[in-house]
Amino acid sequence: MAKAVLETNPKFLTTVKTDKHIQVLDEPISLGGNDQGQTPVQSVYSALAGCICMTLRIYADSKKIPLERVEVDIDASKKPVPENDERFADTPWMIDKGKVRFIHAHIHLYGDLSSKQVKKLDVIAGKCPVHKMLKHGAHITHETHRVS
Repeated sequence: MAKAVLETNPKFLTTVKTDKHIQVLDEPISLGGNDQGQTPVQSVYSALAGCICMTLRIYADSKKIPLERVEVDIDASKKPVPENDERFADTPWMIDKGKVRFIHAHIHLYGDLSSKQVKKLDVIAGKCPVHKMLKHGAHITHETHRVS
């Protein structure tokens, strides 16, 4: 589905290929990269913003909602939380070194929309596949092989 390749030089420059598409990832100069692409985490935020936009378009088109434009701004930060924070009682794995990553999407809808349509689009935004994956998690495994 996706294949990433990192060569020796430049240090962090990574090419990711998915089917017919190529994406370049890198790290900022301050971390030793060349800043030639998004960081991997920025790429996840971009995927979330883009997925929300596309999900809203698909829904609006199917329901003939006059949605003209969608803009999504993602704010994200890692904030310290107490180890016994009740918000994370059922998901203690979200606390990493005393911090939790908080992601907030600011969704701006343009068009002649009723308040009922806006409320429904707000619900639909939370149903985009990337939003659901980030919110509910995924079972990730890996294996490592040495190649001569």
